[in-house]
Amino acid sequence: MIEDSDRLQEPQSSEGPRDEANKSDLEQEHLEEEDNTNTVIPTAVSGEAETEKKKQVPLARESKLTGVIPKEETKNPLNYCREVVESLVSALATQPPYRLVTVQMVIDLLGEMVLDNTPNPCLNEIDIPKLERAYQLAAKDVAKRFTKKEDHEALLNNFQTCYKDMSKPIDIEELLTNAVTLLPVARNAMSGIPLQFRRPSGKMEAAKKSIQVYLLLRGLRYKLLKINDSNFPLTKAYSEEQQIRKKQQIKISDQDAIPCVIVVGKRRERHFLVVHRTLLLVVQHHPTRAGYALVKVVVPLRNQEVKEVDEASTPASLTVVLRIGIKPHPSARLQSLGVWALTLFFENVEDCNNANQHLNFSRERARVKLVKQLIISLSNDRDDEKEDSDDDSAV
Repeated sequence: MIEDSDRLQEPQSSEGPRDEANKSDLEQEHLEEEDNTNTVIPTAVSGEAETEKKKQVPLARESKLTGVIPKEETKNPLNYCREVVESLVSALATQPPYRLVTVQMVIDLLGEMVLDNTPNPCLNEIDIPKLERAYQLAAKDVAKRFTKKEDHEALLNNFQTCYKDMSKPIDIEELLTNAVTLLPVARNAMSGIPLQFRRPSGKMEAAKKSIQVYLLLRGLRYKLLKINDSNFPLTKAYSEEQQIRKKQQIKISDQDAIPCVIVVGKRRERHFLVVHRTLLLVVQHHPTRAGYALVKVVVPLRNQEVKEVDEASTPASLTVVLRIGIKPHPSARLQSLGVWALTLFFENVEDCNNANQHLNFSRERARVKLVKQLIISLSNDRDDEKEDSDDDSAV
């Protein structure tokens, strides 16, 4: 009996661990089935995402080619906002009586929205003709002011001043803190408000504003076209005049030069007035190089004017007014903001007359040439307007 009991107990002890092993195997199989089901579901989702990406690829390519941003990409705030740009372009095309600061703000916003945040100008077929129309109207407005010859002198001065001022960007922080922008629009120069923040009150102010608007639109136009505006008359004139700078060494052995004297404090320094076709050049002999001289005064001839000639004094002298921002020479005297007076003394009356004739004749020739080039440039812009109107009528 003892042996039988032992025999009965032996299989019970052997079957217990087998059942536990079977249970563990079943649990592992169940877990593997759950893992398989979990891995199948994400593959389907990822497949749908890949198909959506493939659908978005041609839209992105289309936007780069045509400049039109699809609806899926308009959620990005840096993308091309069609409605805002169209409103800004329409504001320029209608030529309303905006203040100059408003026009400058519109152009700066267009530059940021259209160019700075996109690789290519994002303008559609409707916006581009509007900008061209605004530019042509501005050119026409400036061109009609050159009809009278007596106005050429003042208009050229305004062109030169505005051309320099256009390179200064608008200061948004200063504009937002300026109380003038919150006040009603002034219409009189007697208010003391700069022309930039008010309406022009006279003929010359209206001409100055039209010139500023034309230069702003011209800069925007060539910026959108990605073309360097090197053919503009003032740009060409400035580039030619920058070839010779102060303290530069130049060869004067083969050039006409009129001896003169400039008084600096109590010292009388000997100089030479070089007869140059575009520049007023006053030089001194180079201390070590024969036939060379150091440039002491360099000013465009179109920006100078002989104010006074004293032939009776000993020695004879003439006073030249130089319209230049920085002080041209230590002996120059400040007349007003950006205007200096320089007195040259000559050994005899003949040299004084020759210098006076050279400065007056060269100044008149340079200014007449520049005015003619500006009129031709404006007329070319107006010809573009006529061609566009002819094309519209033909259609």
